[in-house]
Amino acid sequence: MMLPTRKKNIFFIVLAVVSCAAMVLMCGPACAKNVKVPIGLNLELTGGLAATKLPVSYGLLDYIKYINDEGGFEYKANGKAYKAKYDIIWADNGFSVARSMTNVRRFAGKGAKVILTA
Repeated sequence: MMLPTRKKNIFFIVLAVVSCAAMVLMCGPACAKNVKVPIGLNLELTGGLAATKLPVSYGLLDYIKYINDEGGFEYKANGKAYKAKYDIIWADNGFSVARSMTNVRRFAGKGAKVILTA
């Protein structure tokens, strides 16, 4: 069964945010207060599919900014509750594989724990 495009986009945004939170939980006791988790957003803002990907790309970016504006997200490590925020690193790949690979390498070089695309 295929999901309608809008529901599919929302599903992937929620999946991405949950994946980012899971990565933070894996950092364990090394995590401290005021943690910033770097994540890379490889977005398609220009190029052949920009008309269909633009709303989802901006939606993902806005949702992560919203989480940060609300104080971040809470996670537990060793029985203690902590707050963390996302450090957003984003770039346009222009629907180009070469640019997309360049973005991924740059995100990894900046320490991104998760790399998402919309």
